[in-house]
Order: sequence, then C-alpha cells, then structure tokens
Amino acid sequence: MGALLLWLLLSRAGLGGLGELGRGVRTQGDLPAQLPPGSLDGDLGSLNPGAAKWNVLTTPCGRRKIPTRVVGGQDAELGSWPWQGSLRLWGSHVCGCSLLSRRWVLTAAHCLEQSSDPFPWSVQFGELSAVPSIWNLQAYENRYSVERIVRYPRFMGSSPYDIALLKLSSSVTYKEYVQPICVVNSTVEFQNRTDCWVTGWGDIMENKELEPPYNLQEVQISIINNTMCNHLYQQPDFRHNIFGDMVCAGEPGGGKDSCFGDSGGPLVCEVDSVWYQVGVVSWGVGCGRPNRPGVYTNVSEHFHWIQRLISCGPLRTDPSSLLLLLAVLWAPLLLQPV
Repeated sequence: MGALLLWLLLSRAGLGGLGELGRGVRTQGDLPAQLPPGSLDGDLGSLNPGAAKWNVLTTPCGRRKIPTRVVGGQDAELGSWPWQGSLRLWGSHVCGCSLLSRRWVLTAAHCLEQSSDPFPWSVQFGELSAVPSIWNLQAYENRYSVERIVRYPRFMGSSPYDIALLKLSSSVTYKEYVQPICVVNSTVEFQNRTDCWVTGWGDIMENKELEPPYNLQEVQISIINNTMCNHLYQQPDFRHNIFGDMVCAGEPGGGKDSCFGDSGGPLVCEVDSVWYQVGVVSWGVGCGRPNRPGVYTNVSEHFHWIQRLISCGPLRTDPSSLLLLLAVLWAPLLLQPV
C-alpha cells in the first residue's frame, strides 16, 4: 500500500525514471481529416497574412543565454531551448510543449486524447532528459501540475486545428534555463527561412527510438511555403490538402524532420536574437522522407484564440445572481404550509 501511494505521489509530481519512456505520437499522415473546400473559418488564412500588424503575445520572451552549437540532429545543450517542456501523463513523457507565460503552455491537441482530465498531466521544464533521475532535486522545482486543458473547439481528432493550451496549477519561476517563447500574429517574416529549428524527445529516425539518457534533440530545418507543400502532398501515392492553419518544414532530400514522440513541440525561428514559435509539431508521413516535409500547426493563425484565453482572468460570480439563485431554491420551502 505504501509503495502504491509513493508511486502515485511521484507520478503526480511528473517524475520520470519509473518506467519505460512514453513513446508519444506524431500523427501519421493518413489521419488528418479531409475537409471540404471552404469549411475552414475565415480566420485561418495562408502562412502570409498580408499586412497584419505584428503583435507579440507576451514580453519579454524568446531570449536565451546558451547559443546553438552546430547544425543537424544532435543532443541539445541545457538552456539552448529554455521554453521547451515535456508533457507527461502519470510521470511519463508523452509529447513536447512550449512555455508561453508563467501559467500557460502550448501543445498539440492530439497529444491529450489519452485523458481529458488534467489531474494525471504534468509539465517538466529546465531538463535535458525526458527521464530525469528521481534523485534530481533541482528537477522537482521545474515540474508543474496541470489545472486546465483547453483544446481548440473545432479540433476533430486530427488536423486541422491541432492545437491546445494547458493552464498550470501554479506560476512558473523563470530562470536561466526556463523562459517563455514569443508568439506573434503573423509569420510572414519566416516564409522560406532555412535556419529554423525543431526540438523534442521523439524518435531520432523513422525506425529508431531515442536512447538513454533520452536527451533533448535539436535539428535545423527549412520552412516550406504552403504552395510547394501542397504540391508535394498531391502526389499519386499520398494526397492531402495543406490548410491555412498548417505550416510545413523539412528538407527536399529528407533526413531532417520531427518524428514520433515530438508532437506538441515547438518549431522556432530567430529574428534579431529573439526567438518566435512558428509551429507546433502535428503530423507527417514517416520521418525525414524525401519530399514529405513535416506538417505543423501554424501558431499565428490561432493567435487571437490564444490571446483571449491567456488574458481572461478567473470567472467571478455576480453577487446579485447568487442571491437570486438562492431565493429561487428556497422559495418552495418557505411557501409550504406549516
């Protein structure tokens, strides 16, 4: 009984190292729904939203003290990606996520299909390993339980709308290795960039899982415009529409990509030493295949939805409404004959 209680407490705290690393998912390419033309809302435009004003969600953000060392899939260095989080179910890594503010975390909606109850979920920040030691006391300080799960209302189990927010039970303490990422309402700045990065604890190749000590991986990839991406995904062997709330990234020859277990993690680009999240790892066909770039949820297309949720304070009950409710409930009792 005591051992079971200890396991529950450690799992609730988000501790890894108690079992096999959770595989997580990156949705396979044949899962996203094929929606009829015009079925997407008008607020989901192209990767280039035109002359929209460039608004940042929260500031300061997107700063880091540790530079990236070299290009190409490799172990990251502690502090290189201080907004990167590990989304954990009962203590085991399931997906990636990113820190937006002291109380809010961004991830992919399909990552949360195993449970809609926030209780078993937790988020780990500030660690290189997806399975830190249970004796790592510093890691305890950077683990946060989840208070609320908010998936995009129109998410139907696969892309599009593959985006979700998590509200943490307590405020994150910003440190050198724990910092928020910037989110903006336009990604025009990042079109055709060849120097963006994706990070995660997923498989390092299509048929090769990440091995102990399960350190965070980083890879530099190129943004592929939606016109080209749509063309690549209209080939005879696989056809799928790339909608406006998607953004593609990869290399024409393959070899550099996110993979299974990276879902929910950030695709980021740098402008003037400030980092911005362009996408959320969503789905793909295999991993790193030629002419099959990874597909990400375009964060900027959901900027206003994110902004509304984060800016909303706790709901307050109007005292007059409460008094009216009590009167309605008590009236039948008071009117009964003695």
